[in-house]
Amino acid sequence: MPILLLLLAGAAAAKPSAPADCADARLPLLLHELPLPAQQLLGRGEAGVGGLADRDEPFTATDAVFGPLRPMTRFVGAAAGERCLAVVLERGGIAHFVETAILREVDGRWGLVATRAPTEGEVAAWKTAAQAKR
Repeated sequence: MPILLLLLAGAAAAKPSAPADCADARLPLLLHELPLPAQQLLGRGEAGVGGLADRDEPFTATDAVFGPLRPMTRFVGAAAGERCLAVVLERGGIAHFVETAILREVDGRWGLVATRAPTEGEVAAWKTAAQAKR
């Protein structure tokens, strides 16, 4: 019996995991073009600091919160690949920064598999979007 359990444990461990990046990402997307479950995973529709603002919506870029509670994360842009999304997010707070969240659809469910620093192209897109707002 212990050998059977060991074999079953080995089979479970051999199951391939989802890649931690979306290397084949293409097709720039707007927030409303993302699958609804992916939007919700990122905080869209959630009120207050845990929510997700679209690129043209107000958000809290600093750690100082005055007035109504606004999201501390803002959508910058996204690209889609084969059952994956590379979503660039601007994060507010003391350490105001930009990161890329990698979401992957596995067995019909979207999940966050990694975050990483944005690529040069993603940073350029963020700067272009920020300048367009001025």
